[in-house]
Amino acid sequence: MIHDRHPEMPEMTLENVDPLTARVFLAFRNAAQVHRQLMMKKMAQDGGHHWEAFCLRLVAHHDGISQRDLASKLHLSRPWITKMLQSLEKAGMVTRRADEHDQRITRVYLTQEGRVREAGLRAAWAEYLNQTIGSLSKEDRLQLERLGNQLADRISGMMAAMGEPSDQPGGAGELAGPGEPAGRGAEPGA
Repeated sequence: MIHDRHPEMPEMTLENVDPLTARVFLAFRNAAQVHRQLMMKKMAQDGGHHWEAFCLRLVAHHDGISQRDLASKLHLSRPWITKMLQSLEKAGMVTRRADEHDQRITRVYLTQEGRVREAGLRAAWAEYLNQTIGSLSKEDRLQLERLGNQLADRISGMMAAMGEPSDQPGGAGELAGPGEPAGRGAEPGA
């Protein structure tokens, strides 16, 4: 049986929600929480922050991306991105330069050290995925993929009805793991 595992919070009672839906929600939330905790712990052990991995991945795929676009793609404020980039620049991972045609735009580039770090983070991500999702049976992975996409589509539809943009399809596709396509369309069971 799935329980509400958040120790600081009282057990959640979801009124007007059938028990199965409540259990599925709690299981989904619990998986997301432990995923986040593990990723943050692994990054801290490496001396980094979890946003560092996302940032380096995006810059690796869009070398020369503007600082503004980077903030937008990561859904972070520009001051937060500035602080993170200053830290990455100090560590020798990225360089920032003014755009050749518009000095108001700051572009971000990976250094060789940043490329090495990004490749290491990508390898760690692949290992994590193989040890977690990859350890499920092929049938379970296919079902999880189908259900995850179905839920994402439903939520995106609700966002669209509210006039809000969504990252669908594929969410932050630039963040896909090694050898994975950005977004949907991966070979089933791959």
